Amino acid sequence: MKNSLPMEGTGRRGRIVTVALLAIAAAALAVAMVGGGSVDRPERPGSDLAEQLDALRGANDLVRATREDAGKEPALYPTAYGRREAAAVIGGKPLPEVRPDALADLARSDVLDPPAWRAHYVCLSLAGAEATVSADAATVLERAGIRRRAENEALSYLRAPDVEDDDLTSLATRAAHLQTLTCLGRDDAVSRGTLDRLAADTARVTEPLPALYAAEALRAVGVNSPARRALRDADELLKADCGELDVIQRAALSLLRKQLTQQTRACLLPSLQDSDTQTRWVVRRALTLGGTAPSKSLPSPVGNIRSDGLVAKEPTQLGTLTATYNAAQALTAAAQHNQVPDWLKRRLNQLGSDPELDSSDRVLLAMTCHRLSLTCGPQAKKGAEEAAELKVPTRLTTENQRSWHGAMATRAEFGLGCPRTSVELPEEKGGMVAAGSLRTVVALADAGCAGQAEELTKGFDLAAQAREALRNGELLIASDMVQAALASDQNVPQSLWEDIPRLLQGYRDDEHRDLYATSPGGAASAEATRAAYYLLA
Repeated sequence: MKNSLPMEGTGRRGRIVTVALLAIAAAALAVAMVGGGSVDRPERPGSDLAEQLDALRGANDLVRATREDAGKEPALYPTAYGRREAAAVIGGKPLPEVRPDALADLARSDVLDPPAWRAHYVCLSLAGAEATVSADAATVLERAGIRRRAENEALSYLRAPDVEDDDLTSLATRAAHLQTLTCLGRDDAVSRGTLDRLAADTARVTEPLPALYAAEALRAVGVNSPARRALRDADELLKADCGELDVIQRAALSLLRKQLTQQTRACLLPSLQDSDTQTRWVVRRALTLGGTAPSKSLPSPVGNIRSDGLVAKEPTQLGTLTATYNAAQALTAAAQHNQVPDWLKRRLNQLGSDPELDSSDRVLLAMTCHRLSLTCGPQAKKGAEEAAELKVPTRLTTENQRSWHGAMATRAEFGLGCPRTSVELPEEKGGMVAAGSLRTVVALADAGCAGQAEELTKGFDLAAQAREALRNGELLIASDMVQAALASDQNVPQSLWEDIPRLLQGYRDDEHRDLYATSPGGAASAEATRAAYYLLA
């Protein structure tokens, strides 16, 4: 069951990746003091939780929602440049051959790019490190049903570039389309006047990368076009500090100049680990200038070519403030709130001191820092002030449930007390409380509205339903059931507390045993880990 908090947006320049949903089906702030009487509970796992959160660490040092990598299906762009990078390794292993049917399916379905660009990526995928013609590309594009459209688009753009494109985009696009037409054996359809205009623009451009691509595309059809302006001051730039020139532009300039300085080598080497396959390919080409000796000292390509010859996307796996708040709740429930990982504390402090932090992130940052008893700087302080001003709708409706739950979760975190709000749950059937109703009951209890929570759950055996939910692979619902039972002053049998560790065994992550998945055998997640420790608390 997913629970909502409608207050989280994107952060500074997209680096703080957050979502609009926040899990709020959490235990009451003082779970051991709410209902059910005094019981003896067995010792629980969790002593290594703080350390094992490293498995959920995102590239931005926030907690990821799940251990499962997102968005790693094959795509044309990484296949094109990933294969080119692997082919640029001098003396490397032979590349797995591309299965034409698999590449054709990808060219047909990867519709984010227009046909001409898809054709370009197909040609690159089937070319060697320096090859410009692939007899198989035309067949693949025919199978994909886009060959004619791709050729027509490429020819049309070369003859009349889009007037809305800037000079750099225009040059890079024309270079790519000329390479594609050469690959498909259609370069004879490009007039000499079109080639001359491309050559003139190549000589005038100042950016090394489009100049490199254009010069190489022209050379393949017998036209020499020195990139004069791009090479101006090249000797000085290639010896300058790393920050003076973007990595991929520095690599392209080295290739244009046919020179690799020691300074440039030092600047380029770290980018062999870059997440962008095109960057890695151009950088590796530059680092292998001079023959076989330099290549042997370079690390192997980080991208993996599949058995069908395709390469999967390598999106940066980022954490979110939502998942981080779930992890904070898990840490406190496991009595590990004083063991917050150093990387997470640093990141929260950075966000709390960031004057450009998106306003939609401030409240959730404040909630996370409050939960962990951290002072995270002025932005967290401002978020706490904004939290105190949030108004709970006077009546819960279908239309306002996101804002209602968000405001209630915030009041619960900061102990702002039970607000004046009216709640009516839909009529339940079969003696079971629906998941959506459970979320509402727990939200009321968390915010201090125990009387309302108790009234809404009269007549339901929530403890029995929790046991059944755990047996059925529904950890989040089971956790909500137990919290609702405690909030409603229902008796939770000692036998259930004793059985919970056993019932949770199947939900534990295979490698990181103090992390939990939403269902047995699944990938560990921050939300499921929070739910598990609320059951174990």
